Amino acid sequence: MIPCHHLTVLLRRPFSFVLVLAVVTAACGGDEATDTGAVDSGEAAAVTTTALPEMTTTTTAPETTTTTTTEVPLPVIAPVGDGPYGVGTQSITVAADHRGFELTVDVWFPLADGATADPARYAFVTGDYYDSRRALAAGFDQASDDGPFPMVVYSHGSGGLRFIHSDYTETLASHGYVVVAPDHAGNTAVERVLGNADPSDVIAYNRPLDVIAVIDGALADRSVGPLVDAESIAVTGHSFGGFTTYAVAAGTDNPNGVTPVDPRVDALIPLAPAVGDGGDDGLLSDADLASIELPTLIIVGTDDSTTPVDPNVETAWSSSSASPHYRVELVAAEHQSFTDLCDYLDVLVDREDATPLVVDVITEMSAEGCSPDDMPIERVKALTNTFAVSFFESVFRGGVMITDETNVIPDDVIFDAK
Repeated sequence: MIPCHHLTVLLRRPFSFVLVLAVVTAACGGDEATDTGAVDSGEAAAVTTTALPEMTTTTTAPETTTTTTTEVPLPVIAPVGDGPYGVGTQSITVAADHRGFELTVDVWFPLADGATADPARYAFVTGDYYDSRRALAAGFDQASDDGPFPMVVYSHGSGGLRFIHSDYTETLASHGYVVVAPDHAGNTAVERVLGNADPSDVIAYNRPLDVIAVIDGALADRSVGPLVDAESIAVTGHSFGGFTTYAVAAGTDNPNGVTPVDPRVDALIPLAPAVGDGGDDGLLSDADLASIELPTLIIVGTDDSTTPVDPNVETAWSSSSASPHYRVELVAAEHQSFTDLCDYLDVLVDREDATPLVVDVITEMSAEGCSPDDMPIERVKALTNTFAVSFFESVFRGGVMITDETNVIPDDVIFDAK
């Protein structure tokens, strides 16, 4: 008897599956072969075979092939949430030779299992404060020994603070990143309230140099340096911090001097960036942007009225040579959606001992992100953190970036890639 064979071929393509089943059956005619035998202790089986007749007629069935195609739907985007690490945070100072004084820098880092400490407190100079719901005021001696970890420099927006987007910086740290964020002196909330901020050209000159100084200082710091993989460094920032993010990678020619390109930077995430229209009088020229070839993810709100998508994101998207280049627009998100102002509003406004001036500033600024018609802030957090972590994992750890080829992009996100 001639046995029948079945061949199954599985062809697998990214994010869809095609199953091709080819069945080839050969039917063989002839007398039946009969096997008999007995097995005794220590004896081999005796096999008797009946021979086929001299004349045998064989009939072969025609070859048939059946193909079935099944499209497997793409998965929805699953929010990253908290990563596998607890988060510690401490403040350090780093030398800033271009300023002639030191910058205050907050550091978020992955904690070892079992680390304990009081909740981290983010305090304003007025004495008002916001307690973290996740980060601990743990020492660097409680850091995880799984490192070294990639380092991300966060640059706050104009009139902001180093910890103004702690939900974002803490989330990155929980996924195994060391995050460092300076106060850009002369352009913080303190100067905003007091009305004595530096001139805009001075701010634009100092900011990228601040980032370079922070990278230098963090790597040299005896507590932070050992935690960091010096070959894996990214910069991210909000608003004017988005300008800063691009400027570190492009270099700028400012009336106050030239800011150099920092070749140590490997990836960029500008959030609602202030870019301008690419003209000679703008923050960044088309030529500046065209010089940037680093992997870049832009995240912005469609309803941003402070740094509108057009021209800011449109200019960066069309002029930058970033590769790969991703663009995520959150529908109905606004400028301050990429800060913790909504949380400050919830915590500080009803606090009896809150400083009225601080409450007034927060209330005014939070209108651009915490209003009823805006994308809910928890949704903004989930989407921002998920796309950012996915991007950094794809750059530094060989992960797969979320795209419209890997996942279903939800209706409240406009996605593009090139």
